[in-house]
Amino acid sequence: MQLFLEILTKVTLPIITLVVLGYTLQGRLKLDIGTLNRVQVYVVMPAFLVHFLATAKQPLSAIWPVLGAGFLLFWLLVPIGWLTAAAFRQRSSLGPMMGLGSGYANVGFFGIPVAQLAFGSGSVIYMSVMTAVVTILICTVGVMLLAPASASRFGKLKSAFSTPLMPSVALGLALRGLDVELPPVVTQPMQLLGAIFTPLALYTLGAQVAESKLARFEVVPQMLLLVLRFLIAPALAWGICYLFGFSREITNVLVVAAATPVGVLLTIFAAEYKTESEFISAAVVISTALSPIFVTAWVLAVRAM
Repeated sequence: MQLFLEILTKVTLPIITLVVLGYTLQGRLKLDIGTLNRVQVYVVMPAFLVHFLATAKQPLSAIWPVLGAGFLLFWLLVPIGWLTAAAFRQRSSLGPMMGLGSGYANVGFFGIPVAQLAFGSGSVIYMSVMTAVVTILICTVGVMLLAPASASRFGKLKSAFSTPLMPSVALGLALRGLDVELPPVVTQPMQLLGAIFTPLALYTLGAQVAESKLARFEVVPQMLLLVLRFLIAPALAWGICYLFGFSREITNVLVVAAATPVGVLLTIFAAEYKTESEFISAAVVISTALSPIFVTAWVLAVRAM
C-alpha cells in the first residue's frame, strides 16, 4: 500500500496535474496546438536528445543487454498491436497507431521515477538505456509508419529525416562515443531547453484533449490497447528476460518499463501527421490515470520472483 501511495503522489499525480492544467487553460488561452507540437519537435526535443545522449554515463556492459531487449520488444509489440486491431475489425488507420501505442511506453517520464522508488538509484542506468531505445525507435519507425499512406517508401523514409530528431540522435551518440564535451555556452542552453520537454509535452497533451471530440471515445480499441500495454507488453518482456537469462536487476527494470503507460511523444507525432490524434491522446490520458494500479502490480510481481 505504501508503494502504491508513493507512486501515486510522487509520479502519477504530478503528471496528471500537468495534463489537467493544459486541458483547463486551453479553453481560455486557445493556444495553437500545431505550434506547440512544432516547438516540441523542432526545438525542445532535439535539445533534449542531444543533451541526454551526449551526457549519458552508462558503461557498455550495462547497455548492450537492455539495448537488445528493448529493440526486440518493440519489434514484437508493434506487429502484435497492428494485428490485434485487424483481428477485431478496427479501421485500418488504427493499425499502426495501436502497434506504436503497444510498443512505445512512457519509460522516461514515468519509468525512471518508478524504478528509483521501487528498485533504488542503481536501476536508473537501465531505464535510461530503455528511454534512449524507445526514443530512437519512435523517431524513426514511428515517423515512417505515421507518414501519409499515399507516400512512397522513399517518401516515408524521407519523412523520418524531415525533422531534426534523427540528426539529434546521431549527434548525441557521436558525442557520447567520441567522449566529446561541448562548451557550457552550448550545453547549458540545450539542458535548459531539454528540461522543459516533459512539462511542455504533458501540457500540450492536455490542450490536445481539450480540442479533441471526447464524444467520439471508442471503448473497444481503447480497451484493447490497455490490455496490450499493461498485460501483454510486460509479460512479453518477462519472457524475453527469462529466455536470454538476464539478471534479476535487469529483468525487474525491463518488465516495469514495459508496463508503463503509452508514451506522450506519440501524441505529438500523431498531431503532426494528422493520424488518429484524438484516439492516442485519450489513450495516453487513460493509461496514465490507470498506471498506478498496473505498474504497482508488476513491481510487486517482479519483487516476488
